[in-house]
Amino acid sequence: MARYRLGCTGWGYDDWRGGFYPPGTPASEYLERYARVFGFTEVDSTYYRVPAREQVARWATATPPGFLFSAKFPGDVTHKASLRGAESTVDAFLVALAPLKAAGKLGPLVLQFPASFKREPNADALDAFLAALPADVQVAVELRHPSWFVPATYAMLESRRASLVWGVHEGGRAPPVLTSDALYARLIGDRALTRFDKVQRDLTPEVRYWRDRFEDEGRSARIAYVIVNNHFMGFAPETVDLVARELGLARPDLGAARRDGGQRSLRDLFG
Repeated sequence: MARYRLGCTGWGYDDWRGGFYPPGTPASEYLERYARVFGFTEVDSTYYRVPAREQVARWATATPPGFLFSAKFPGDVTHKASLRGAESTVDAFLVALAPLKAAGKLGPLVLQFPASFKREPNADALDAFLAALPADVQVAVELRHPSWFVPATYAMLESRRASLVWGVHEGGRAPPVLTSDALYARLIGDRALTRFDKVQRDLTPEVRYWRDRFEDEGRSARIAYVIVNNHFMGFAPETVDLVARELGLARPDLGAARRDGGQRSLRDLFG
């Protein structure tokens, strides 16, 4: 099976102070502390605006070698323009992410579409959009309207080497169809939860469902990216720990985010 990259949708949550970050941790330290625990994150803020290149450069320097960022395309591309006439925004987005690419820290970019985005009249626009992207850009496409879940869509994504996003969101589950050698899954959940300081509901059966999908339909993938949102169970870091446990992977050292930078854990000392 593929090697896994597990992480959370972002790192900048004040609700994590006390449970994940030390109480009183300034926001400027969040990413560095997050990266002590996880080697992967999905940037949600890029959906709302193209980040400043200087900000992206700080992300690169705040994280260790081998850390990976995925990022959502701006909503101006996927929601407002529905892919049409958004070339300048896409160009600005890719330029802004250049420091991550130069550092070898840029993972897949996520095209997240709303449930209202239907296959017709948008199939040709999506195909053209993917064809126009630079060949070295990895893309994961999250489609929510059921009209997309047909063989023609899977064939188109495969021809463009784009990953169909697997996972669960408030609209339901996406089908576990592998369309590239990279599996990209998002455990998002719904918007019923509004505080993110602790696990508030047990979705272990759902995690086990996706574990089985990764090991069955996804068994030929080269790499599997699995992203968890706070809305899924209430506290994404502990949910990632659950996912790792169910997959039989080394569990993240959640306590590393609370320790001082030079302080070592028993795991560090004894393996």
